[in-house]
Amino acid sequence: MIFSDSRGKIYSHPYLRMAVFDVGRLQVPTEDELIALPAGSKIFYLPGRIPAGFNPKTCGFETVSSFRGKPAFAVAAFLIPAYLRLHHPAASLRQTCLPAGRVQNLPLWAYTAAGFYGGKFYAAAMRIDPRVRQSPRFYESRAVKKAVRSFLNKYPDNRLYRHLANCALNYNCLAAKNLFLRRWEAPLPTARACNAGCLGCLSLQEDTCISASHQRIAFWPAAEEIAQVMIEHLKIAREPIVSFGQGCEGEPLLHADTIAGAVALARKETFRGTINMNTNASLPKKVELLCKAGMDSFRVSLSSPDEKNYNIYFRPRGYKFCDVLRSIAAAKKHKKFVSINLFVFPGFTDSPSEVKALIDFVGQHKIDMIQWRNLNIDPDYYWERLGKIGGDCIGIKNLVELVRRRFPRLKMGYFNLALD
Repeated sequence: MIFSDSRGKIYSHPYLRMAVFDVGRLQVPTEDELIALPAGSKIFYLPGRIPAGFNPKTCGFETVSSFRGKPAFAVAAFLIPAYLRLHHPAASLRQTCLPAGRVQNLPLWAYTAAGFYGGKFYAAAMRIDPRVRQSPRFYESRAVKKAVRSFLNKYPDNRLYRHLANCALNYNCLAAKNLFLRRWEAPLPTARACNAGCLGCLSLQEDTCISASHQRIAFWPAAEEIAQVMIEHLKIAREPIVSFGQGCEGEPLLHADTIAGAVALARKETFRGTINMNTNASLPKKVELLCKAGMDSFRVSLSSPDEKNYNIYFRPRGYKFCDVLRSIAAAKKHKKFVSINLFVFPGFTDSPSEVKALIDFVGQHKIDMIQWRNLNIDPDYYWERLGKIGGDCIGIKNLVELVRRRFPRLKMGYFNLALD
């Protein structure tokens, strides 16, 4: 078991073993659920959270509230892309509150159970995508800065390039870095507004005590600006993908008319590469418009295939879950590639009711791919809003294998696919 002091110095406990927590129960991870912490992953200490471990002598779980007379805090790992979290950290809330009477919520990261053995950190995780895209070793800071300067000099009047330069240099957005390094998937943020109030929105938190991870785009790009970025990337980049619907924006379907114009302009110049939209799929008519304009694929964000649980996270404004289903049907009618961006939350996503709902959803709607993504949110905060539902969970790793066996042709991974 590992824990931290208030300055973030990490210690390994002399006899307690690593434990994990899956919204409702503590347990000891199995050996096949642990991997050496992938290079480039981060280690966080969790303020206000007491660590817990397993005592092999008593076969019971114990908390460690202090160390050498000072408070002890739980520790978590934040995984690099392509890895899927299997368990939450074993931690309990301290009985300390903010002046408003609320326990301080953790920032919007995906907190993974971690431990230490044989001189290495380990995490409760599995690799879900074999591709090395977005591996930290491919992002050398000097090369990124040089590339950003080159693009800004070439396109001084394009506001979208300036916005993405900030994402690459200050927010460490790997997708934005890919754009300037001319490879893989590049982002195309366009929308300032959104028609959902997602609990874990990375760019806007209006009525909670959670801080947004970064600022949302501050303008509505014109079709010509968008097309300029698209054409440059699609013509030259390696395995080129351009994607609307990023963490630094709202819902791109609200800007669908402009996007459709940009797609048409880009396809007049090149048919190379994949044009994708990451979306909440709330507006079926706009999906129809984009399909006709030349959009190649849609990735639909999904916290749950169950309408009630979906609404808890997305908090839709002006649309219903049935609209999401109609949008998927529209995309499939036009023979577009449809994946779901599944927000994985151990102890919930692998609960019996959610497993059944997922199996039924994928089969009924002929989904082409599941992108298994770790949900960035405070586990206690989300679990409370779910109503502490769950059950005898089958485990995230078992869920992945179950889906793979049930749908052998279903593509599974972490990243959007370059379809050509």
